[in-house]
Amino acid sequence: MRECFENMTIPDLIILGLIGLILFLVKKTYEISKKHDELFQLNQKYASEVYKIKNEVREKTTEMTAKTTQKTVKQSTLFLKIKKIVSSLDPQDICSTLFDLLEKELGASKSCILLAESKSKIFRVLSSKGMSNEEEHKIAVTTHEQSLIGLAIRSNMLIDINSIEKEQTFSALIGRGQLKTFMAAPIHYSKTGEIMGILNICEMESINYTNDDKNLFNMVASILEVALNNSLLYENQLEESEKRALETEKVKEIFGKYVSSQIMDEILNSPESLELGGINRKLTILASDIRGFTKLSEMLTPQEMVAMLNDYFSVMTEIVNMNHGTVDKFIGDAMMVLFGAPLATDNDVFNSVRTALEMQDAIKIFEEKWREVRGNNWTFNIGIGINTGEVVVGNIGSASRMEYTAIGDNVNVAFRLESIAPGGTVLITESVFSEIQDRVNVEKMPPVTVKGREQPVQVYKLLSLK
Repeated sequence: MRECFENMTIPDLIILGLIGLILFLVKKTYEISKKHDELFQLNQKYASEVYKIKNEVREKTTEMTAKTTQKTVKQSTLFLKIKKIVSSLDPQDICSTLFDLLEKELGASKSCILLAESKSKIFRVLSSKGMSNEEEHKIAVTTHEQSLIGLAIRSNMLIDINSIEKEQTFSALIGRGQLKTFMAAPIHYSKTGEIMGILNICEMESINYTNDDKNLFNMVASILEVALNNSLLYENQLEESEKRALETEKVKEIFGKYVSSQIMDEILNSPESLELGGINRKLTILASDIRGFTKLSEMLTPQEMVAMLNDYFSVMTEIVNMNHGTVDKFIGDAMMVLFGAPLATDNDVFNSVRTALEMQDAIKIFEEKWREVRGNNWTFNIGIGINTGEVVVGNIGSASRMEYTAIGDNVNVAFRLESIAPGGTVLITESVFSEIQDRVNVEKMPPVTVKGREQPVQVYKLLSLK
């Protein structure tokens, strides 16, 4: 071999070297190609596995999203039903929504709510689903009943049939009593904590319920407890309100004959106003009196006199009420009327003079009416005096007998004017005229002296409204 290489020329050696290089390159190329094929196959394998993993992840994600969506929808529906139960004040509406919830979530095809009677403590059906009316009326569960419902009442705890079967202590109670029981939970009065009733599932689609189902039932019972207590509170408030309204109407009916409606309203709205005492307030006082009353009384029997006065005061009172005045008192044949107490208006002074003129007009009709009974010689007229000023108004008297009235010098002035007013006339003071002078027609009269005042009082004869 050595001799062979020695006999070769340089060109031969170069050619031989090139051949060796080519063979080396061919070998390396083959090896690289083989590696490339192996890598390609490996890559294809990895790509296939990645694609498979991606599909699995996608399927899992879709499944999880569907479950989450389903759970969210279920929770939303449950929340809406719970909200409807808690927000309702109608017991039947509460029960109906609750039964639908139990059927939807727990497969309860038959269930009922029992309430304890206050005296007998017997539990009777308030509402049910899947029961006939006849079946409902037959149910009467006592606290001593040997059944799962009786056990729920006595233990004051949630009872479910699976737990009872496992413990075996009370398994003999299964199937006994008037009602079948899969689950039963007590509901309580919020104030006393006493048992109000029992929520009972009588029939379920499957007995293989979970702890989550049991917890849900317990939660529903708690929600029912809140809802029924709210409903009971509302009913009590409604009954109390109706009772107070009846009592108020009764008070108005009895005492409305003795005091004006305005005074009655103030007493009812502010009971503290019944306390003795008064406040200073600007009022308008109207005083009226029948002229020749002594002569009239001689012409009538006592019964006729009472009938005549009642007729007269009824007409006058109606006019006063229409003009927002308050009849303060009747003094024999006289009347005292307040404008501005207990309720003030912007037109108290004007209302008083309008009342006086309407009273005088009504007297003419009243006189004609009694002439038909007593003859043409019968005459009937009144004098009226009106004054405005500061007085003390409030409850005057004693703790056992008081009267809402006004007292003071300005009250005396009104009665002084009434005493000097001829029959059929209305006299007003300067304080009255100054406030309504652009709305009335008057005739200025000579000043009059009033007891208790040094200066004479300017007087005007009221003629008409402008």
